[in-house]
This record gives sequence, structure tokens and C-alpha cells, in this order.
Amino acid sequence: MFGDLFGHDWKEDIPGLLPAIERAVSKVEPLLKQTGGYPGIYRKPVATALEYARNLAASVPGPVEINRESYAKDPIVHALFPSLDFIQDAFTTSRALQDHYREFPSADKLYALMGMRRFEKTVAGMELSGETIQRDVIQKVVYFTSHTLEDPAPSEEQSRQQVTWSFFDSLVGKVIKQVEMRKQNRLSQLQQKDALIARMRTADAETRPVLEEQLSGLIAAIQSATSALDLRNYIEDFETVLLNPEQHLRLNRIPMVLDRMGIRQDGDGADQEGAITFNELIGFDRRDWTVTMVYCSNMPSETFSSKLEKAYRELAI
Repeated sequence: MFGDLFGHDWKEDIPGLLPAIERAVSKVEPLLKQTGGYPGIYRKPVATALEYARNLAASVPGPVEINRESYAKDPIVHALFPSLDFIQDAFTTSRALQDHYREFPSADKLYALMGMRRFEKTVAGMELSGETIQRDVIQKVVYFTSHTLEDPAPSEEQSRQQVTWSFFDSLVGKVIKQVEMRKQNRLSQLQQKDALIARMRTADAETRPVLEEQLSGLIAAIQSATSALDLRNYIEDFETVLLNPEQHLRLNRIPMVLDRMGIRQDGDGADQEGAITFNELIGFDRRDWTVTMVYCSNMPSETFSSKLEKAYRELAI
């Protein structure tokens, strides 16, 4: 009993469990470390979330090699970038890569997680049917914007490890949101109570009993909300989210057949063997991201600052 209460004499089921518990609890509320049962009561939800984050990071496809040759030959790279300029922009404007090069100034290769936003636009185009060209055919163009590189590292293993912690932190962020929602709910109730008390001061004999009844119910609700914010009850938030991580963060796999112009080929005539599977990360933040691991080698030796200056000059021109 004492071992469970004070966190002694129990083994880690998975590597990094104790640091993960401290990381999660510190992000939600550091004072939780002073409550009874820490760290033992957080063992199961944190272990579940950490294992899930590791498996999810391992399931992200790739790495896809990004360079001029792959843009010309690899249909996935060609589909992800509208042009070669977008590849350059993604790398020169990435703060994560800028930090990476400060740490590894002589690095000639890197691995990273790349996320993009996928859009589909309906356009009228031309289509070859047999030997006849049909005009004004409704087509769907698939394209990607907001290319973002995160968690760069010298090796794929290191990058995926960093991605694991990014996914884990995202799940912990959902716990924080639950706590914040309860705090906001209590604050709203207190404001409603003040408004009711103000109305009761000027209420007549007919409306006063109704307001008193409303105030009584509101006070009970406030007491319940206050009790829910007791630090001893935070474990429920951890369990609600971290024991069900797939409900809050997941990858959706979407196969598509695209031609070289990014036009989606649907229907019976589409060659499903040439389909590209895009992986959408759902729940990481307010926007859904198409993600893949990428690999880059023989990076230019110029510094990021010079790259950015060059990009700014091109924009000015």
C-alpha cells in the first residue's frame, strides 16, 4: 500500500514511463505531484498513451526522400509539392530546421516529420475519351499547402522518437483542455450567480421566489464544479483521455489515384494499382494534417540566415 502511495517499489512496464508521468503531470498541474498516489495512480493512463504515441509515430509512412530527382520521378513527392519552389520554401522557412542546423551545423542529412494541408478544388477541364477530347469536364484537383517540417534529427530513429513525444504532448494537451473547460464553466457559473443576486435586489414579490430557486440550483452546480476541480479528481481527466487515445489522435489512410496534374481519377476507369495513400493526422490540433516522414541528404552548406535573406530578396524583387 505504501509503495503504491509514494511511488516506490513498482517497476516500469515500458521504457521512459516515469519521465513521461512527470512530463504529463507537470504540463497539467505541477501541484499534482504533492497529492496522494503520485506517481502510481498515473501509471496506467500515461503508459497507455505513451505506448499509443510510439506505435502511432512508428506507423507514419516514409521516409520519403525529398530532392529534385525525387520530385521528377516519385509520384508521391510530385503530388505533395505543386513545384520545386515549394520544396525550397518548406525548408528555408522552417524554424525547426533552423534550430536543427544550429545544433548540427555540419549535418548533410536529416529526417523529419512533414505535415501539409490537403485541399480539393472542383474545376472544368478537358478529358480524352477514346479519340475524342471532351471539354468542360468537371474534375477535382488535389493540392497541398502549408508544408511544415517538425522534429528534425540526424537519424530516422531519433526523429520518430521526437514525433512520439509530440504525439504524447498532444494527448496531454487534451487533458489540459478538459481541466480548462471545467474552470471556464465554474467561472461562468460564478458570473451568473452575481447577475442573479443583482436581479434579486430589485425583484418584486412575484419574481423573487423564481430567482431564489434559480440561485439555489446554481449554487449547487457551483459546489459540484468546485469539487470537480479538486486536485484529487484530476486523475479522472487523465483516464478519460489517455486510456482512450485513439478517440483523440489517430491516422486516417486515404487512397487516391492522381494524374501528373493532380487531378483525381475516380470511377471504374481509375487504375487503383497506382493509388497513392495519404495519411491524415486527426486531432493533433484544430486542423487536420497530411503527414509523412521525409529524408533529405546533401543539404546545401549555406546557413539558414543566408537562405532566408536570399528568399526575402527574391520576394522584394
